Amino acid sequence: MRAPRVLHWAAAAAALFMIAGLLRLGETELAVGLVPSPWDKLVHAATFGAMAFLVWLGSGQRWLVMCATAVFALACYDEWRQQMLPGREADLLDLSANAVGIVLAALIARRLSPPEI
Repeated sequence: MRAPRVLHWAAAAAALFMIAGLLRLGETELAVGLVPSPWDKLVHAATFGAMAFLVWLGSGQRWLVMCATAVFALACYDEWRQQMLPGREADLLDLSANAVGIVLAALIARRLSPPEI
C-alpha cells in the first residue's frame, strides 16, 4: 500500500533538510570530531540510510535503485569534499558505513514496497 501524499511531501522535506544540513554544517567546526570512533560509523550508516529511505518515500515510493544511487553519490561527494576542509578527512570506512546504511534502507524499503503487478 502506498503512503498518503502528505507523507511523501513530509519525507521529501525531511530529506532536503538533512541534505542541506549535511552540506552546510559539514563545513563548520561543529562537524570535527562530533562523534568519536568507532561510533561515528554507526552515525554514518544511520544518517545516510535515513536519507535514502526519506528520498525514496518522498519520490512516492518509486525508483528505489535511483534514490539509493543518488544518496550514495551524495556520500561520495561528502567524503571527497572533506579532503579540502580543515580538521576533516576523507575516510573509505566512512564511505563504506554510508553504503551499508543505504543498502539496509533499500532492503527495508523493498520490504515495504507494494507488490508489483
